[in-house]
Amino acid sequence: MKQKNKVLLILVLLMSILQSSFVKADSEPIFTPSGVNINGIESIVDNVMEEKIGNKVPGSAVVVVKDGKIVFNKGYGKSNLEADSDVIPEDTVFEIGSISKIFTWTAIMQLEEEGKLKLEDDIRDFIGYERLELEFDTPITIKDLMNHTAGFEENASEMMTFEKDEIISLENWVSSKHQPKQVYEPGTVIAYSNFSTDIAGYIIELVSGEKFEDYIENHILKPLGVEKSTSYVDYFHLKDMVENKSKGYGKAKNGFILMPENFLNEAPAGSIKSTSEDMGKFMIGLLNTNGNSNLKLFNKSFTLDDFFEDTLYVSSGMPSIAHGFWAREENGIRILEHGGNTTNFSAFISIVPEENFGVCILTNVANEDSGVRIDVVNKLIAEFTHNAEVEVKQVHSSDLSGKYSSGRMIHSNFLSSIYLVSGDSIKVIDNKNGEIEVLLEVEGFKNSYKYSEIEPLVFERTDSYPTYFDKGGGTLSHLKFELDDSGEVEKVRTGNIRDYIRIPVNKSFALNKGLLIFAAIVYVLCFVLAVIKFMRKKRRAVNIRKAGRISLTPFLINVLGIAIIINVVFTVMRFMSAMTTPIGDFKIHLILNIILMILIIVLTIVSLKEKYISRKTKLYRNIMIVSSFVLLVWLINYNYLAFWSI
Repeated sequence: MKQKNKVLLILVLLMSILQSSFVKADSEPIFTPSGVNINGIESIVDNVMEEKIGNKVPGSAVVVVKDGKIVFNKGYGKSNLEADSDVIPEDTVFEIGSISKIFTWTAIMQLEEEGKLKLEDDIRDFIGYERLELEFDTPITIKDLMNHTAGFEENASEMMTFEKDEIISLENWVSSKHQPKQVYEPGTVIAYSNFSTDIAGYIIELVSGEKFEDYIENHILKPLGVEKSTSYVDYFHLKDMVENKSKGYGKAKNGFILMPENFLNEAPAGSIKSTSEDMGKFMIGLLNTNGNSNLKLFNKSFTLDDFFEDTLYVSSGMPSIAHGFWAREENGIRILEHGGNTTNFSAFISIVPEENFGVCILTNVANEDSGVRIDVVNKLIAEFTHNAEVEVKQVHSSDLSGKYSSGRMIHSNFLSSIYLVSGDSIKVIDNKNGEIEVLLEVEGFKNSYKYSEIEPLVFERTDSYPTYFDKGGGTLSHLKFELDDSGEVEKVRTGNIRDYIRIPVNKSFALNKGLLIFAAIVYVLCFVLAVIKFMRKKRRAVNIRKAGRISLTPFLINVLGIAIIINVVFTVMRFMSAMTTPIGDFKIHLILNIILMILIIVLTIVSLKEKYISRKTKLYRNIMIVSSFVLLVWLINYNYLAFWSI
């Protein structure tokens, strides 16, 4: 009996020990990559949102996943200011913009896993050789599409429409009619490109035999159990989607302005609408590298490992591109990210595969730059921290000073002139001691950011104050300068999203802005003085027929010059107010510029043959000739005569 009691006592002790160990394991704290206990996520996100909601952002939803589970999902603010509707994270639908590209790249990786394509394949093997007009013989690979190195300039025409029945199918969109011009040799310049992703989407259609939207629904959304998201551009057949979709807003002087609904013609690049809960499921699927979760995107775990590997690597420690993800390292933590912006919404996704962690922030305001997205990421994953010092033994000898414009620009048509008003360029000041200063055009060149040379021609920030791009989810933590054969800077590399290209003298923004302003002021001033002179003569009852005839030629040149400038301004304003209009519809404006300029040249020749004119008239004529020449140079520089280019 005593023996039995001893055995029973031992069993009880063993059970209590095991139970205590299980309790200990179950209660073991879980942390975010930055060291925040998951129980503290809510207070941290609440603090970020408290400052922004209603002030910088109407509404937002934040979802956090860890180890295959959604550990936080909360809505903030209003989904509809006019109806006073709250954001409900499980139901409220947001546009995720360019985060849609990650869905497209996921589809590409699925098809590669199935052996239906290879990332090194020439896109023409799928779409044919006649569909696009390519300027270079170097093939564009699928990997180039993912790396944004296909070489296409920016495209701003017909990206969207306000009418459902005007949506352009992907098959028709990916064509020479709608393509932006190829201006860089493939693989040489990072120029973020929606059209590149559209090509990938069309390849998905051709390879899978399904429409792009159907493929995303059938092979990504449904397997993840996602029920309140869609990739359809026209989603109005989905009643719940229509009812639960948040309104989108733009920033106004005092608050927010309701933006009109629109439909992207670039579905693979930015058409997906989703809730924060559904985005949580998508992140769990992306992070399911061990296959333990039921939410799977791939049949083989190593496909995800491949997905997260760098495909474009500029220099050690610098940001990179990993199969379409923006990759960076902060405080020893490798982060894969992507931002999303539409005309009405802003979003951001950030995952850390090594820690099975992810966060997604959705907002219903366009061009969110208050830092709400990146503030959440910084708090939960890793702070943007840089304090580099000069580490090279011998600093560079080349002069790195100059202005450099983003590779993501319009080059081939008149819309290149919009960068005179607002653009993405940087100004570099070389201090000749291994340190440089960088100023950003988007900040009005007001703030100076210092960098130190850590490797030959590779620079890192010396402080952690966020730039405009850092606040929006991009990063300018590092810069690498690449030189041409003559030792001049050819481009400045950031690692992902964009390269910066040296601005040639004839494209100098300051010079060309000055030329246009000079011509406009001279034309207007001389016109006013000529009219005043005419009115004075008329008041004095002078016989003006002869005098009028003598000064009429330069006056007509004056009027024609003003007409060209008015036409230029009207052309840009018309485009900006109706970006859904095909760019070909603007040919008439460019043809009008040619006609007016030909008339100016003819009148200039006539005026030069006139002999009996006063000194004042001759001065007036010469000023008009100089102004017209300046205007002609400007028109040529910005393709305002090249009607054939559109």
